Amino acid sequence: MAKYQLPVLKDEKLFEELTCDLFNFVENTSSYESIDFQTFGVKGQNQKGIDIFSAKRKTVIQCKLKSIGRKDETIRKNLIQDINADLEKAEDLKIDFDKFIFVSTFRDDAQIQEYLNQIKKEHGLSFDLYYWGWDTITKYIEHSEVLLHKYFSKFVKKPQLTKPKIELPNGALGKELSKKNYVDYLKKRYGDWKQIELNKKGEKFNWAAFTISLSKRYKASGINYIDVRHFDDLVTYLKSRIDGTIMGKVNKSKGIKNYSAFEDFLENP
Repeated sequence: MAKYQLPVLKDEKLFEELTCDLFNFVENTSSYESIDFQTFGVKGQNQKGIDIFSAKRKTVIQCKLKSIGRKDETIRKNLIQDINADLEKAEDLKIDFDKFIFVSTFRDDAQIQEYLNQIKKEHGLSFDLYYWGWDTITKYIEHSEVLLHKYFSKFVKKPQLTKPKIELPNGALGKELSKKNYVDYLKKRYGDWKQIELNKKGEKFNWAAFTISLSKRYKASGINYIDVRHFDDLVTYLKSRIDGTIMGKVNKSKGIKNYSAFEDFLENP
């Protein structure tokens, strides 16, 4: 099953370039080249019925870009007419080749291949004839990331780049999960209670700024990177901030605990 529904190319020159690149990929070579005007004349004038040639593979290729908006019978008839005309021109080719391949934006078609087999048999041709339709072309394109991105970049999902996981240094707070979780618990308690005060002013507690201030206090690039040796001091600081909130002061006056001790938190995190 095809992975992509690749659209038929509409530019004749681009289709020719794609075909050249495709055969070089499929046959693992760089010998396929578009015929230049020094050898066969300006395009459309005297190419002897071929667009691409590989002397190493002894293969000639003719590209047939067809509008697929017409009926199959019409396209097939037009292709067969082109094939007859190109094979007639090929009789004058002064190059050695074993294969003549017709490549088209029309779909794979058994009738066209059968017609080519018939021509070879009836005329006793010394070279083999093949037809590649768009189905065969796209089947091979899907195996080449280079071709997909070169000719169909809009239809191929770009790979999502994942950031490499950064390993925390030894002795970092983030390495000791229980202590890191306790710090997060105290941070949240302070932020939530501070928000109650800010609600009266219609303001929002700035979690990012608070986290950054904590990191700077211990000269770290983030909470996880704070040296675990500062754990006790950090806990004491956070508790003092909690106790300093209105909720903290009210609870303290009523003898209510503002937070769990670290040991109690470990038992009921």
